[in-house]
Amino acid sequence: MKTRHLFQISLAAAVFALAGCSTFIKNATPQKIEANASDIYTFRVKVDESLRKVMPKSMRVDIVINGETHAMRPDRSAGKYIWMYDCPIPSNVSEIEYYFVAKYYIEGSNVKTPKTEFSSDFTKNHGTYSSIITNRYVIKVASSRSPVGATIAVVGQGFTDGDKIVVGDIEAETNIVSHNHMNFVVPRLAAGRAYEVILRTQDGDLSGGKIFIDRSTIGVQPNIISMKVGESIPVTFFVDAPAPAGGLTVDVQTDIGASIVMPVVTIPEGQRSVSVTLQAASAADGVMILEADGFEKAKVPVTIQ
Repeated sequence: MKTRHLFQISLAAAVFALAGCSTFIKNATPQKIEANASDIYTFRVKVDESLRKVMPKSMRVDIVINGETHAMRPDRSAGKYIWMYDCPIPSNVSEIEYYFVAKYYIEGSNVKTPKTEFSSDFTKNHGTYSSIITNRYVIKVASSRSPVGATIAVVGQGFTDGDKIVVGDIEAETNIVSHNHMNFVVPRLAAGRAYEVILRTQDGDLSGGKIFIDRSTIGVQPNIISMKVGESIPVTFFVDAPAPAGGLTVDVQTDIGASIVMPVVTIPEGQRSVSVTLQAASAADGVMILEADGFEKAKVPVTIQ
């Protein structure tokens, strides 16, 4: 399941620091952080040493995330008293809760006294800060139109193994290549119209736009069948793209059903063709009509002598 609060923490009573601590330790991390392809995010805090009698070079600042303490380092490029930590955040996490701990020494009457202070966010009852990673699912479908059975690429951010592509009302065969790339196979839907493409995640559905399903044809070889009564011949049925999961069953109808004997035609999953044996039972002239979702209706003339 995609986790919204995977990085939650339980704070000891000590976290609820003395009044005024929020000025001494001030969170400098945005509440909303833009997603990035590296899944590494920078947390910053300002610890204003001028507000305490801090012994030189005695300050140490930590950040606590998910119960784990990480040492921060000074970030002189961001300003005076700023500390930073680069944290890897799993791609299935969208909200992070954290707090800061400052440890230092003060000196008075020739005595060094250790001090520890915790940050607090008084806008929340539990005293932690919270940042949300935004735009993890900005997706783009590589093609706006396609025939049934074609493989289509989708690019974006933060894809996980549980994500699926839905076209129309049908869940497509989906393959996650990386956090930023997935493929799906256009499912068997009626051609000649556009369908909504949805990215289905554990946190809800996101629109990826629309895809128009073009008509394609089912090929037959031979494309004109001429036989003698009692004869058997192989007939090959083929399509342009590999058959989807479960295979592609071709609905074969004929107006001379009593004259033709043949098995059900199913192109196996991942294959582009299948051959079956057609037998001539009695003399007749007619047609075979081939139909499948997403394909043009095809007609094959049949003569049996």
